[in-house]
Amino acid sequence: MRPYRNINDSELDTLGALREWSSDAVRNLSLPAKILWVHSAREKFHRLDPMDSCLVKIITVERVQGEVIKTDFGSYSLDTGKNIFYSCGCKKFCDCYGQLYLLKDSDALSDRHTA
Repeated sequence: MRPYRNINDSELDTLGALREWSSDAVRNLSLPAKILWVHSAREKFHRLDPMDSCLVKIITVERVQGEVIKTDFGSYSLDTGKNIFYSCGCKKFCDCYGQLYLLKDSDALSDRHTA
């Protein structure tokens, strides 16, 4: 299991997402596929609703290219589900960093849950 700090188990359950990260499950997704994205520094933006779309959203995995997950909202490490590129460097709130979570209803996970 991958440790995380930006979202708790209850919130993940409410959003229909899993705590565990599985690069194998991502490789087996029928693309394009939906996946949960959570801002890495979500806890720092306490003035916003914790479920604000700037902090938590469903994005689309478009392709897996080698060890990189390409989405409609950036590129992520297949191994960790975290951004692989550095932030843009702006000094204000930015959607540069995030972490991916698999959705429970993903077709790639159905075999694992029924086995």
